[in-house]
Amino acid sequence: MKAMSATKIIVGLNGALQKRFILPDDGILVPGNVHRAASIQTGVGGKGQDVAIAMNCLAPDSDSGLKLAQFVGCGSSGNSVYDLLKDILGESALDLTVRTKEDTRICTSIVASDETTELVEPSGLISGEEMDELLVKLNGIDAASALCIMGSMPPGCDEETYAKIYDRSASTETLCLVDSVAGVESLLAKMDSKKDSGPSIFKVNASELCKLAGSKKSSSEAGGITFEELTEAIKLFREKYSTSRNALVGLAITDGRHPGYFAAFDKNGDDTVLYKLPVPVLDPGKPLFPIGAGDAVAGGTLAAWLCLTNDDKSTTLLDDCWSVLQEQMKANKGIISDPSMNAAVSAFTFGLACGSASCLQEENSVLDPEDVVDLLKKIGNAELVSA
Repeated sequence: MKAMSATKIIVGLNGALQKRFILPDDGILVPGNVHRAASIQTGVGGKGQDVAIAMNCLAPDSDSGLKLAQFVGCGSSGNSVYDLLKDILGESALDLTVRTKEDTRICTSIVASDETTELVEPSGLISGEEMDELLVKLNGIDAASALCIMGSMPPGCDEETYAKIYDRSASTETLCLVDSVAGVESLLAKMDSKKDSGPSIFKVNASELCKLAGSKKSSSEAGGITFEELTEAIKLFREKYSTSRNALVGLAITDGRHPGYFAAFDKNGDDTVLYKLPVPVLDPGKPLFPIGAGDAVAGGTLAAWLCLTNDDKSTTLLDDCWSVLQEQMKANKGIISDPSMNAAVSAFTFGLACGSASCLQEENSVLDPEDVVDLLKKIGNAELVSA
């Protein structure tokens, strides 16, 4: 077994260079029309990269131990992503980065006054040699205190890729958060079979949960899920992925601007306890930037979960965030008696506030910790809705 370290490994295999095409203040995107940008912005894209940036915002200028396991191209867009990440996170965060022959994809956000439209390029092919290089890098470090597996995989990665990464990076002390539907069956099976696996949370939006479970959701992805649809999807998910019985603490379920839910699992049976979590209401009169908000939820959840589990903010959260997070956990004691489950639910509540806070900033998953604290104070506590 590998020794434990303070390293936090964020897996973001399908990174991107993010471009934001900003329309004038009153601009509305109309298909077929010519649109002239008021400004163009360039930044980092990709779900894993977004998580690392969000976590860095929660503890800036600290030796946080963040490591990005990622592929970054050697072309112009890849060089831009690499340099941006080095400037934001520091060079040590790129110890698990593999530079590839194929260039990094570009994702373009068209930001209009009423909504944001995302254009996503295909990723380049990852060679067998490049994948082997990443796995060798992972073999060379101690087991992580926290592991976050994010997003889709680029071409060339097989269905076992995330399972292999988990096997090399996790131990009994590792907290793992998964926000990906790629290779999920193999990953959950590996989590369950690995003798020294630690607790894991599967973060998923309501629409993805229904797809994974093979159930129906009556509204669009932007529309809220009904309680009946939600409970049916959770039940079918547990039946379909029964091998995950010992791996998962529960499901952290987002539903856009609608309330989130945490489905807490009983490892010794089929029981599920469901908690409803409020989502902050943002000022509709202000411009919002939702791209990367879900990744900020993941980053905030993992950072908070790590702090609460160890009862130590260490280099993961600023003092104000740590204080309000502890208050959140105290408030939840009335309905969540198990401390470890309370930590997971409280962490997800904190993560939801991080996601809302990131919508106030133009760059993907960037957030102001003061906004997180303010929002968390306003949203209230978890609510037990089923047992």
